[in-house]
Amino acid sequence: MEVLSRHLFLLFSCCYFVYGTSKGALKDSCDSMVPVHSVQAQNINTAPFEVTLDKTSYNGSDVIAVTLVQTSTNQFKGFLIQARNQDGTKIPGFELIQNSTFLQCSNNLNDAVTHTEPSPKDSVTFNFTAPVTSRGNITIFATAVENKDTFWVKIQSETIVDMAPTGASPAILPNVVAVIVAGVCLNLSKY
Repeated sequence: MEVLSRHLFLLFSCCYFVYGTSKGALKDSCDSMVPVHSVQAQNINTAPFEVTLDKTSYNGSDVIAVTLVQTSTNQFKGFLIQARNQDGTKIPGFELIQNSTFLQCSNNLNDAVTHTEPSPKDSVTFNFTAPVTSRGNITIFATAVENKDTFWVKIQSETIVDMAPTGASPAILPNVVAVIVAGVCLNLSKY
């Protein structure tokens, strides 16, 4: 019985250490963006960080610089950054920077980025390539982790307004115009 107790103690001790990680967010954080820590997030209204953009609208394949930056003396050690449209769909398009990695949250490899090491940071900037065709307005969301017990979840950027093409084939438009013109001509020939 004593041997069993020791094995259980060792097993549970190991589980504690894999509960969170300094090498990036876990897949369990994809939807809620809450780190797998044993405490609750801080109040989002008082986050000492913000998400800034160099563009607030996109056409097909525009590259937008996305920065998670401190707004006070607080530094962050960890982060999770995602782009989502208004219905919550995660939008791929991030490029990696040094000490970052993708956290594949959906079928797309580059729909979320996270840290790979826990050094204190003032800011991180990623390039986000907007969709080629319309995917709706997009908001960048970030979670910033100051330490295991202090973090802020879903810090929002300004909305990136969708100005991209709808995805309809350009070949359709001439056909639609031809049908309309033919219909008008037929109606005029009746008079």
